[in-house]
Amino acid sequence: MNCEVDKADNLKVVSCDNHFSEFTGVHPSKIKQGKLYLNDIINPKNRENVRRVLNKKDSPYVYLDFYIEDKNGKNIYVYCTGSNIKGTTLCRLTLVDVSRSQKMSQALKTRADEMNALIDLVNAGVCLFKVTSDMEFEALYLNEACCRLFGTQKKLYKEHLHKLDDLIYNGDKSEVFQAVGKALATKKPIDMEIRVITHKDEYVWCKFLAGFHRYDTDGSPIFHAIFSDINAVKRAEEDADEERDLLIRVFKNLPGALFTADFDAPFILDVVSSDFMKFIGFSRTELFEDFGGDLTNLMLEREVPVARHSLITSSKDSNVAKAIYTIRTKSGRHIIVSDRRRIVERENGRKVTIGSLMDVTQLKSEETFDI
Repeated sequence: MNCEVDKADNLKVVSCDNHFSEFTGVHPSKIKQGKLYLNDIINPKNRENVRRVLNKKDSPYVYLDFYIEDKNGKNIYVYCTGSNIKGTTLCRLTLVDVSRSQKMSQALKTRADEMNALIDLVNAGVCLFKVTSDMEFEALYLNEACCRLFGTQKKLYKEHLHKLDDLIYNGDKSEVFQAVGKALATKKPIDMEIRVITHKDEYVWCKFLAGFHRYDTDGSPIFHAIFSDINAVKRAEEDADEERDLLIRVFKNLPGALFTADFDAPFILDVVSSDFMKFIGFSRTELFEDFGGDLTNLMLEREVPVARHSLITSSKDSNVAKAIYTIRTKSGRHIIVSDRRRIVERENGRKVTIGSLMDVTQLKSEETFDI
């Protein structure tokens, strides 16, 4: 809608189109008689600014926005462009009702603020970052949990934390860069464990989940990502690995031809003692690399199903399994052995066996042994 106003006469409307007349509810004939002043229907809070902008010297064109009252007395938000008519005090205005856009923008902002508040409640680091042409990760957004993890504040992260890749442990950077490149090529998400630096020479293990989001206006790819602190889990895993290594070392040095195997795969050996290796005469490399840890490679083929059946039937009403069969040593000698095992059930329900081999010919008829 368009109108012309006299800047020297309290913004009196001297002419207008039908849209402006309909908007204000003032008939065109009354407007021609000078019955309408724009200043009277501009929101009081905006009047001074409108007058100042319209009267600005050496400005043939002006741009501003303000609230104006419609025929129903409702304040409507409008964008306005003004063109001063040279040699006069008149200004030609074009006004556009953008109240709906303004309401929509406000609604979107409110929704975004609510989403940000919800994201801040997530007990994981949520972030948005851009991969620059120099393969730097520029932080665009961090939630509260991410800021705590990276040692910054939400209002300061753009200033203090420009490059996220500076926080990645040097030993993990190459793998992360490769994962980003692969994600861009395949559009598949990144799922890996990395170390994030917290202080000098200190880091925390994180689960790093990221996915390609979109391309920025400059063509740089933007990723959304989640950093979950798994430091406690990794420490527990490391402790468990250390305990397992210790148990294996202890087991290997126990006296006797001892071994462990899964109950459902009784001849695929997991760990064997040093005395077991002396008993069969082969090296660990030969047993686990050449034979795949499969004891049946040293047994007579016809005895394998019989021995397996004996182990299963003897353990039906007991936690002990027994079998007798023949094995071939590295020297080519065949030995009849007594295989006696203790069955152990783990917390997950899986059964494993701890067994021992003994040369039957060296046992007295009345001799027995326990695992």
